[in-house]
Amino acid sequence: MKRLALVLCVLVCAAQAQKGKFTTYTTTWNGLTRQYSVYVPPVLQVHPAMVMALHGTAIVQENDPPLTACTKNMAWDALADSNGFLLICPVATWKAIGTAGQFFWESFGTDNYFPVTPDDSGYLRSLIVAMEKPTTSGGYAVDPKRVFVMGFSTGAFMSHRACVEISDLVAACSPVSGVLWVQDSSIVIPPPSQPVSIFELRGDEDTTIWYCGGLFWAFGEGHVPVPGVDVDVNYWLGADGLGPNTTPLCSNTNPAPNAFGVDFKSADGKTEVQFAREIGYDHTFKVTTISTVWEFFSNHGR
Repeated sequence: MKRLALVLCVLVCAAQAQKGKFTTYTTTWNGLTRQYSVYVPPVLQVHPAMVMALHGTAIVQENDPPLTACTKNMAWDALADSNGFLLICPVATWKAIGTAGQFFWESFGTDNYFPVTPDDSGYLRSLIVAMEKPTTSGGYAVDPKRVFVMGFSTGAFMSHRACVEISDLVAACSPVSGVLWVQDSSIVIPPPSQPVSIFELRGDEDTTIWYCGGLFWAFGEGHVPVPGVDVDVNYWLGADGLGPNTTPLCSNTNPAPNAFGVDFKSADGKTEVQFAREIGYDHTFKVTTISTVWEFFSNHGR
């Protein structure tokens, strides 16, 4: 009996210790050198789902890109291991600022912040298309109906843009602690080409990206305005044909006392816009958040 127990322990412990393969790549997009990493779990599903995780601003030198942000910082690899999906971690565009520089995304309103327009939406699109190719062509045969994008902070800014401009390829996005646009309140954001599900989370004590809007210290550009949560929610409800929200989440510049979220679904149940107020949260990424995000993703393929 003891020997059997020992053998079982060895097998279980070995299975628990097994990790996937993490590989980094360099490519060129729009004339710029770009990097990304791919994490393949020990057991990858046939025609797997794919999560693209977008990091927040990284204040580092150009030779120190945040390639491991979605594994070491966000811990998405553990969820990939247990659910068999492909994890891809693109790196944002680098810009020299001060004595170092920053990797940040070309989200709505930031196009003119870069010396050369990086076309980050096009870059992300190209990676999704590459991952959907058959394994015989260098891809992973990703299920085109189960492609999801999550982002934190300025990565959340970009996840909004991805779900607007790549909605033909992305089924759902989850912006965490990020906003729809930066700087230009007059910006006209087009609707996505098709409905896309959104699960947005924002901390109501965030003093970096203010819950009800305010000024954001942006990428060496000084203090620039960013919108409050109602702007994001109302955009997506309108874009997906689900609105309007009659219970504002903000009262002037403060969180509304009795408004903690919204949840709207289409008549056929395929599209959902959900917003969750994270009570007492500041601008710090919580690893526990991603299990909730994955649960939403897993129920919102096309």
